[in-house]
Amino acid sequence: MLWHRLVCQSLPYCQSPHVAHVLYKTTSRLKANQQSPGQAPSEISLMLLQCCRAFVLVSSLLVVVTAVEPDTGVRLPRHLIPRHYTVRLLPHVLDEKENATLDGSVQIDVLCIQDTPQIFLHAVGIRVNLESIKIYDRGSKERFPVQNITEDVENQFVILHLRRKYLVKGANYVLAMTFIGRLNNQDHSRGFYRLRYMEAGRPSMMALTQMEPIDARKVFPCFDEPDLKADFSVIVGRPGHMISVSNMPLYRTLPMYGEGFPGYEWDVFHRSYAMSTYLVSVAILDSASWLSMSDGNVNLRLWARPSLLNQTRHSLKVARKLLDFYQNYLALDFPLPKQDIIAVPNIETAMENWGLIISGEQFLTQEEGVTSEAKKEINTLVMAHEMAHQWFGNLVTLNWWTDIWLNEGLATYLSYVAVDQVYPDYKMIEKFVLSEMQKVMFDDALLTSHPVYRTTNQTEEITSVFDVISYKKGASILRMLNEMIGHKTFKQGLTRYLKTLEYHNAVQNDLWSAFTRQAVINKVKLPYDIKTIMETWTHNVGYPVVTIARNYSARTATVAQSRFLLYQDKNSSIIDDGEENLWIIPLTFTTAPSANQEPQLRWLPQLSQAEKIADFNVPADQWVIFNVNRTGFFRVNYDERNWNLIWAQLLHDPRQIPTISRAQIIDDAFHLARAGLLPYQMAFNLANYLKKETDYLPWKSALDAFSYINMMLAGSPTTHEAFKQFAIGILTPMYQQMKVLGSNNKDPVARQLLSEATKWACQWDQTDCVEYALSAYRDWMAQLNGSAVIVPADLKRVVTCTAIRHLNLSEWQFAWKKFQESNIHSEKEDLLAGMTCTTNTSLLSTMLQWTLGNSSHRLDSIHFLDVIKNIASETLKGRDFAFEFLASHWDLLKFRYNDRPDSALEMVASSFNTLSDLEKMDAFNSNHGEGDLISYLYSVTEANIQWMSKHYQAIDEWLHQLLV
Repeated sequence: MLWHRLVCQSLPYCQSPHVAHVLYKTTSRLKANQQSPGQAPSEISLMLLQCCRAFVLVSSLLVVVTAVEPDTGVRLPRHLIPRHYTVRLLPHVLDEKENATLDGSVQIDVLCIQDTPQIFLHAVGIRVNLESIKIYDRGSKERFPVQNITEDVENQFVILHLRRKYLVKGANYVLAMTFIGRLNNQDHSRGFYRLRYMEAGRPSMMALTQMEPIDARKVFPCFDEPDLKADFSVIVGRPGHMISVSNMPLYRTLPMYGEGFPGYEWDVFHRSYAMSTYLVSVAILDSASWLSMSDGNVNLRLWARPSLLNQTRHSLKVARKLLDFYQNYLALDFPLPKQDIIAVPNIETAMENWGLIISGEQFLTQEEGVTSEAKKEINTLVMAHEMAHQWFGNLVTLNWWTDIWLNEGLATYLSYVAVDQVYPDYKMIEKFVLSEMQKVMFDDALLTSHPVYRTTNQTEEITSVFDVISYKKGASILRMLNEMIGHKTFKQGLTRYLKTLEYHNAVQNDLWSAFTRQAVINKVKLPYDIKTIMETWTHNVGYPVVTIARNYSARTATVAQSRFLLYQDKNSSIIDDGEENLWIIPLTFTTAPSANQEPQLRWLPQLSQAEKIADFNVPADQWVIFNVNRTGFFRVNYDERNWNLIWAQLLHDPRQIPTISRAQIIDDAFHLARAGLLPYQMAFNLANYLKKETDYLPWKSALDAFSYINMMLAGSPTTHEAFKQFAIGILTPMYQQMKVLGSNNKDPVARQLLSEATKWACQWDQTDCVEYALSAYRDWMAQLNGSAVIVPADLKRVVTCTAIRHLNLSEWQFAWKKFQESNIHSEKEDLLAGMTCTTNTSLLSTMLQWTLGNSSHRLDSIHFLDVIKNIASETLKGRDFAFEFLASHWDLLKFRYNDRPDSALEMVASSFNTLSDLEKMDAFNSNHGEGDLISYLYSVTEANIQWMSKHYQAIDEWLHQLLV
């Protein structure tokens, strides 16, 4: 069938197909031989772009097979190595049909490293025109005709079979073809996709790419593996009233002469440096505005819709500071001439494409007096993460997805280092322990966990490695390494790693080698080499609990390690001995007189037997704490006497113990109790000291621990009420103190603590808190104009939630009206969360129906998870309501939201703790499948049932004794 014809009118010599073909071949050679990264395409190639070619798609020549020879598995055979791509893309952005197309051509310069009669490429959803394929030897000009194309569907390969010829080792070849691809819609936002949104009251459209991890193959035929780096020359066709942006600066814009595309233009971008296919990026914007700041050779621009432009100004300043920080910290300049950042409506993620960061608007917008400190902090971290990727991931890229933590773990950890330096008031190095380390220690304590270094043998496994283990655990063990070898050596080791491998790929051994070399130069002494130490943390599943048993009379201590598990599945067995389950542990400790001095260090070897610390020498009446400031990725348990000494110190003067260690003690105690390794009474006793605590970290650790107990007891009204009274008794002194200081406190961490305290005080029905929230909300409703701030930004969510929970329909309707009027993402999130606190099931049903997209009040898809999560977490009735909704509409939700319903179901089922809940899981599995997900949720529910069986009775008795 005839696809389309582009007729060239400005250059008469283009009218001859033969001349155009010769020009095409000549220009290909000139571009490959003469261009270097950053240069513009040659003049001949630019003229050629104005010569337009027709081609016919012969679909009958595409043969689909289930297996091919040779059997390469998920990896491409290394017969050919790409050196340079010229990619021409013309997405039909304005096509009114739901399923629009993408016209394209690609020319790839390759080096042959093994004789082959076949060319393997990745392509998914792409129809290649067999007649358009041109393959020739760059040196001899010999052509290689293609006999046919076959497809390996499972591994997402297309294979070009040559006719009676081989490509020869050592030769350079050019491979060119035209194709038709898909321009996906927002519900399937992978590859190249369109996004519709409203701006200034009118519908608008944009198109953009999302290639990571394996979706470049959905845009153009390519060698879509991270180690097959190449230079890219990108050419984009777009309507004349739109703007296109890519990884490199725009070189030139040319008119597009042709039938059916009046007013279209070609944007030709400078040639890139070597990069992986997943980092290639294009965005086509409608009605965009931009800000720009320049410094030296790096031009920084942030693109946003006009209505949100002012809200992005702060993010642009943040980006400038972070870019400067990384250049100084890493002693390595940003390699590209520009960095664009695009604020995209209604997407949930941010993507670090080299030179073109694409981010959800919610991470780039804020309004002073409206956006909370917690939200500002998240936005700053997201920016720091994506900026870190420009070096870690883009300049030096993982070799294969097994090592995804080299990208994500490094970017996660360094984002905290960067923000801590650029915005020290946030105290991000301390918060890392809460937000990253302690969060992932929960996931890594489950039987379903996996190693940081995770083999991927199937295409579908590649996306699964992007999880908390890669991000948060990877970051946590890097922080541990930083403390082991010292901050100076760590920083210099990172620079060595980058400079050694820039524009290339890395495996984790490359990182260990860089640190090892730097440690030798800096004369850092370690009992084992870095690779040996760190591979116990990247290759082993889970993490250890280190048990300390003191001999008080002899002043010695015995330490032992074993894998920490929150629960043990009776149907599985965990090997507790053998090197594969043990770790080399840097074990720091301190005691009362030396608490403010450098902690002592001992190494726990990778052995199953206990190790004795003979020179411990701590007096019997003094406490000792191990893993000072939680620098190591493990938990610590003590004998009963030492726990009591720690408790006594906390009650007397908690500040004798470092802040992070106080947070660690609370977190460890409650998780050890949850695992059955410590009596819950000891954990509750330790928590009593919090009446004297005013620091954010220990309180946040405690409130996170209380949250689980609160959730487990919610189905037992009398016990739950007793727990609420216990928690309010501990919380009230701090809440009252924070309330006196007020939300105008200039310390952002103090404002976050006030927000947390208010949230839980109101949720547990503390009288002062509820009265304040109702009064503030009524005043807000009575306000005649919106100029005065009635409800502080940090308290807007909890005030709205409390008022709607305790009052009636008019309060809910007021929040909904404010939600519709607001164009500030953070405020909309707070209002929507507050609306889910209603006890009116009709209103809850209405909000859930909004997520289906078939009502007059369709919510943006970014709000889906928040609606489900907040309804499920508010009450047991809301949780069950949300589960029934997911079960009833699962197929539709999966179609609209891809994998997000999986996350929603995890949130809903996290508090299941009865046999009837297991039956719900069985019924869901029978109706919808989802075997792996349901298996995981089944194990979580069984763990919660175990918790109720082991701990409920003792906690109930202890709590009721307090009330007597």
